[in-house]
Amino acid sequence: MMDQTQEHTATVYKILPPKMDIIFKLLFGDSRNADILIDFLKSVLNLPEDEYASIAIADPQLKREAVDDKLGIVDVRVTTKSGKIIHIEIQVLEQSELPERITYYNSKMLVTQLKSGQVYGELQKTISIVIANFAIVQDSERYHHIFQLNEKETGILFTDLIEIHTLELSKIPTAPDNTKKYEWLQFLSAEREEEFQMVAEKNPVIQKAYFELKRLSQDEENQYLYEARQKIVMDENSRLVSARREGLLEGKAEGKKEGREEGRYQQAIQTAKQMLGIGMDIDAIVLCTGLSNNEIIGIKNNL
Repeated sequence: MMDQTQEHTATVYKILPPKMDIIFKLLFGDSRNADILIDFLKSVLNLPEDEYASIAIADPQLKREAVDDKLGIVDVRVTTKSGKIIHIEIQVLEQSELPERITYYNSKMLVTQLKSGQVYGELQKTISIVIANFAIVQDSERYHHIFQLNEKETGILFTDLIEIHTLELSKIPTAPDNTKKYEWLQFLSAEREEEFQMVAEKNPVIQKAYFELKRLSQDEENQYLYEARQKIVMDENSRLVSARREGLLEGKAEGKKEGREEGRYQQAIQTAKQMLGIGMDIDAIVLCTGLSNNEIIGIKNNL
């Protein structure tokens, strides 16, 4: 009989929430989980089946056109068989400039497609899917909206080159609408084991996503990534609450706004130092902090 001192009990980790951006990237941004990603995309988008015959999960960093350009980092970026570009991101923290940022990202994906000598007719459609844990569209109770370039009075479509989808987790109705989209959003909203199990029973691909999420949750490094990212989100949320109280979000103090941006950057650097200190992989630190590879390498060289 094994001595009690020799017994080892496996650590049981709480299942990680897929609505946290870092976990969403690990689950949906892994090419080994392409079937999971495709099933989710099919539930949201109205694209021909053939588009999913060959998809490529790309580098989530949007290319800079100039050295001083803003660096855009999205959660998951996909190219379909015909070359359509889809970017997906999940947001747990309310952002006042979210529409402007998503428009910028979408425009960036258009601009960077053409090389010298190419014609505008070669541009491929760009699609943004924004999943938010808060209300984006204030004047509607619907949880899914699709935005395109339309004529204001008649609604006539000008072009379908740009398409933006918003999925608002806070507006998911209690009664199911019998769509796969609803099931996927239930999965993304879930936090407790029984909630995941309930929705996994309805869809075999979601069941696979659930098993993969459980596997990711048993990884100690992933737990650390989640905790580090959660701390950043909570700290940022506290700053936003304080800023609202002081009226800083009304554009009354641009200098202080810039100071908050610098504060977020410095916090990301501090988190990167801590993660480097325990030997974590640079790619994992990029995912957690939003810093670039070069920035993290520079931090590492100065430690």
